[in-house]
Amino acid sequence: MNKDISKHFSGDIRSALMKISEGDFPRCQELRLRVNRSLSVYTGDETYILDKNGQLFLPARNFTGIKVTEADMKYTFESICEYSVHSFSREIKSGFITVAGGHRAGFCGTAVSEDAFGKTLTVKNISSINFRIAREVKGAANNLLKRLMRNFRFPSVLICGSVGSGKTTLLRDLSRQLGDYIKISMIDSRGELAAVYNGVPALDVGVFTDVFDGYSKAEGIETAVRVMSPQIIVCDEIGSDADMSDIKALRFAKLSGVTIIASCHAASIEDIRGKNIPEDMFDFAVFLKGSEHPAEILTIAQFEKKGLS
Repeated sequence: MNKDISKHFSGDIRSALMKISEGDFPRCQELRLRVNRSLSVYTGDETYILDKNGQLFLPARNFTGIKVTEADMKYTFESICEYSVHSFSREIKSGFITVAGGHRAGFCGTAVSEDAFGKTLTVKNISSINFRIAREVKGAANNLLKRLMRNFRFPSVLICGSVGSGKTTLLRDLSRQLGDYIKISMIDSRGELAAVYNGVPALDVGVFTDVFDGYSKAEGIETAVRVMSPQIIVCDEIGSDADMSDIKALRFAKLSGVTIIASCHAASIEDIRGKNIPEDMFDFAVFLKGSEHPAEILTIAQFEKKGLS
């Protein structure tokens, strides 16, 4: 177990996590804490219960594993907030915090809504934390590059898949390989792609890649086009903003002659169209297999003027 991850957990939980075998740990995608319930580990195909010896077991009524206490939850939440909860008010409102290494801790609890529109201002009484483990998989984009690279040029691509299908992993490795000889601007709104820590990317995203860390996608894209003259813009999870501001910014970049490589939650052509993503913005849609086969390609569809082929 990586020490950067284990430091966010207390006592018995940290001890058990450090005992997970070298064979089992690479399979772990999520660590989930729920108050007064067993710590669970998701591997992409199964959810397991972790015991004090670092062993993974399938759930059973006569086996509870390590029970998460309120004190454990408080320790982990304060740790991911770097012991300054008020400094993370924006992230708490959004429901997740990205920590060093690109790992993302999502959480839920009691929403506090005090404005006239009933919007969530913050979250209190945290009852669950889902710790998604980020991994740098060098070579993950080899197949995609082989299939789409032509004359040292890479097309505009929309990478589509479900949660845990490896969209971010694929984006990161594409940036790493293309960014070793092409100017790239990476818009890392959630801190997962480059895992910038104290201004320096912790992950390899390419020699000629400039990282816009913590910017909104729209602001980061527009700023990058105006001041960094990128040949490629890379960003994660487009089509999720209510006002579609990220789509408008990407349109601006595309009209400026910039290649776009982005991802979105989509399992089909219909899903893409339902997000109102303009089909002429991308050359190809790449659909991934799913969480059981992270970053593996299911199919590639080509965009045409009248739609997808």
